[in-house]
Amino acid sequence: LTTKKKHWQWFNALSFGLVPFNAGGCNVAEALTEVERMKAACLLYASRSKGWSDKVGLFVHVFGHNTVNSLHVHILDMSELGPSYWKQEFKNCPLDAVIKVLKEELIAQDGPQ
Repeated sequence: LTTKKKHWQWFNALSFGLVPFNAGGCNVAEALTEVERMKAACLLYASRSKGWSDKVGLFVHVFGHNTVNSLHVHILDMSELGPSYWKQEFKNCPLDAVIKVLKEELIAQDGPQ
């Protein structure tokens, strides 16, 4: 899965929500919403694809470990992994980890409730 958003902020999960609005970016809450929408789209795709198990892995490659300079989510059936997965495993940052960190950033910005 990829995005139509062309701003450089979306190239690297490390920069989601960190680019000021006046520089074309978005805040952490908007970034979290976008990433959650990406996750939902990926899971919908996998659920409607014939032959896929319910063990779906969603991964991004963070800058420094990427070979494609554009945001995309790898959608994997974790019950059908081949040797390429194990060779490239170190590159895979779970999309849920990105969501977790964005949520932590929101809490840190808002302070304790």
